[in-house]
Amino acid sequence: MVLPQLVATVFLVVGGFLLVRGGRELRTVFHILRNDPVPVRSLDGHAGPVEITGTAVADEDAGTVTAPFTGSECLAYTYEVEEFRSSGKHSSWETLDAGQAGVDFVVDDGTARVRVNPEGADVRFEPQSVTVAPGTELPERLAEYVERTEAVEAQDGSVNLLVTELSLGNKQRFTERRLDVGEDVYVYGQATRGPATEWGSNLVDAVVGDGDGTPVFVVSDASERATAWRIVRGAVVETAFGLLAVVVGSVALLSVW
Repeated sequence: MVLPQLVATVFLVVGGFLLVRGGRELRTVFHILRNDPVPVRSLDGHAGPVEITGTAVADEDAGTVTAPFTGSECLAYTYEVEEFRSSGKHSSWETLDAGQAGVDFVVDDGTARVRVNPEGADVRFEPQSVTVAPGTELPERLAEYVERTEAVEAQDGSVNLLVTELSLGNKQRFTERRLDVGEDVYVYGQATRGPATEWGSNLVDAVVGDGDGTPVFVVSDASERATAWRIVRGAVVETAFGLLAVVVGSVALLSVW
């Protein structure tokens, strides 16, 4: 009886986790769609949750950051390295390494400009992925990344079988998401009083970032509705699988009792 109980418990735990995460994502979508973006000029001295859209511009003092896989100079990025682990019906992509970085940047909507501090943001950028088959030589930047990253090993081994050469290893997928200079940007965050600006500058006296007064902090390279759609697609799938796992686990547990 121990094994059926264990399996049922696993279903309940996994299902509960997916329900919580999916619910959190749907909560983010709710907050995004319940408000409308405001003109940047209205943020002068403003404090509290705000939505803004405009063009992402580099801050002269902060500059840019270099994305790890493409070497692109950008304002913020995330990256993820996955490896395909084959085990019959349970084959899946396993994350080996992931991270993100960014610098303060400016949003210009034509009415004024405001600084954004992306630290702690839930970033939603368009992915750019490269999948590398085992035995394939990595592009230069990816090879340099793998060489300096302990968690990731090159899958370029092979065995010479005389009549042919057999590649060893697993497929790897390198995914990079960036906010590039000049891209359209959507931000939902908390506005706080910023440093004083120079006379005649169209930079408002505010900074948008994370904070206790805002329910979510999102930075996206898509419009408000496109951002919400990106999030809701994954959230609905996670919530459905979570609910299914909880139901299966509950039924299995009750049958054991």
